[in-house]
Amino acid sequence: MPLHPPNETELLEALSDAKDASECLLAAYDAIDDTLDTLINRVFSKEDHAVKYVVDPLLKSDGPLGDIMVRAKLLLGLGVISKGVFDDIEVFVTLKEWTKFKENKVSFTEVDVIFELNKVQAIQNSMPIVYDETMIDGLDEVMLAMFLERHYQRVKSTIILAITELVATLCSDNPLL
Repeated sequence: MPLHPPNETELLEALSDAKDASECLLAAYDAIDDTLDTLINRVFSKEDHAVKYVVDPLLKSDGPLGDIMVRAKLLLGLGVISKGVFDDIEVFVTLKEWTKFKENKVSFTEVDVIFELNKVQAIQNSMPIVYDETMIDGLDEVMLAMFLERHYQRVKSTIILAITELVATLCSDNPLL
């Protein structure tokens, strides 16, 4: 039976409503984090009370499985997710950490951000992100603003498609569940 995170629609709306690159990257991370949480709970859902009392504390935010990368590694090790999905999750975790490091002042024109995004499978397969400083050389203020807004919208749309695909992959039927 396919998995459905409880607030999948809200997460995708938050991603769509993001006003800047930082909000967009943080919303993408939240969508993945919530989906992984739902998936890991599904993997460990047991009716046995003894197991429930042991497993539940592990899944709390301060428990050892509270960290998204620990959960992703466990799911990879159990064969629930592929190495490609794990790598995509790692990219969004890296981007979240970069956003926090830069105090929520990141841009979709930053070489590091574009490089990381282009490592995501869905982005590689559908629409790699292209940006070079020479693209804006000679543009007046109005044209520059229009170009940057169009670039932002294109990158945001690409991220929405990538996250939608990643969440769908995480939520799809899995023979181990």
